[in-house]
Amino acid sequence: MHRCRKKLNAGTNLHIGARSRFWAPDQITIGDHVYIGSDVHIEANCEIGSYCLLANRVAVVGRHDHDFTVIGFPVRYSPWIGARGFVGPFLLEKAVIEEDVWLGYGVIVLTGVRVGRGAIVAAGSVVVKNIEPYSISAGVPAKKIGQRFGTIEEISMHEAAIASGRFGWSERGYDFSTIEPNIKSGPIKNA
Repeated sequence: MHRCRKKLNAGTNLHIGARSRFWAPDQITIGDHVYIGSDVHIEANCEIGSYCLLANRVAVVGRHDHDFTVIGFPVRYSPWIGARGFVGPFLLEKAVIEEDVWLGYGVIVLTGVRVGRGAIVAAGSVVVKNIEPYSISAGVPAKKIGQRFGTIEEISMHEAAIASGRFGWSERGYDFSTIEPNIKSGPIKNA
């Protein structure tokens, strides 16, 4: 990750699991209270919103990292997006993962897509096109299979509870973390 520090902009309370790797031709931006599991590979420009959970072995990769259309170049030596002498049309292409998203184990997200706020993407899925906010998607390619909440009112209550809640992760685990959404029934956990 040390080669990427100038290109990495991260918020507070970020957890990064073992053996995770980050590289981007331009920028990686990560919000507050983000959990990134072990063996995660972010190898493209991307934005990750606050309160996201990226499970182990998630990958964010460039859809256009190699220009295989250049005549005379074997695919092995095709111009690469990270090469200093190559400025292709996709240098700034990125993946956007909005706030409160859960990407399950082994999900692959390609650049040029947006995973909408509050969405859940099932383990092993490949995201090649935009994912609707608060939807549940699965498959290769990922397709909508359900909704996280049933009504717009539930989404509004959820977002309000997060916006005015108090959250803090403890490396000692979930039971030692502060998890206090601002809902009428009170906190779920508080240690």
